Amino acid sequence: MNKLINEEIKYDGFRFNVVQKTYEREDGKTYTRDCVNPGDAVIILPITENGEVIFEHQYREVIESVELELPAGMIDKGENPEDAAKRELEEETGTKCDNLEFLTSYYPSCGYTSEKIYIYIARGLSSGEKHFDDTEEILDVQKIHIDECLKMAMENKFRHASVNIAILMYYFKYCNGGNYDR
Repeated sequence: MNKLINEEIKYDGFRFNVVQKTYEREDGKTYTRDCVNPGDAVIILPITENGEVIFEHQYREVIESVELELPAGMIDKGENPEDAAKRELEEETGTKCDNLEFLTSYYPSCGYTSEKIYIYIARGLSSGEKHFDDTEEILDVQKIHIDECLKMAMENKFRHASVNIAILMYYFKYCNGGNYDR
């Protein structure tokens, strides 16, 4: 196991920081890694009793595109992932849930970032209130049946990796020829 011998914050911004870490290998050689630390995030697959998934169209400045995505967001400092998922679902879609189930978590790119993403399934949906934060521009919310979502994922229609992971894991865990185990 390589030994951390030095770390220095190179950038400390609003959304993330970059830490340069120096490691020593067992053979005595050293190397550095730039580590992006944005914090952890949640993504929510809200599914209705009819098998429809709630999506949002959101403008993403970094890629200068409107994307079809599931509700998602950062976990606030001191907040647990479940509470963040409930908060983000209501903030972005105006939807509350009675049942939130953990589906999976993953590191989207552990070669340079410490970010961990938690995926939840939200069921027992009801109306709440939307209240976007200053960095969000959600244009609309729409429902797509899970069978169509699977088709879209297989045709590479979703450009957000978390959406593909959520749809595929949900489909293969809960769907069987249109019969849904809830």
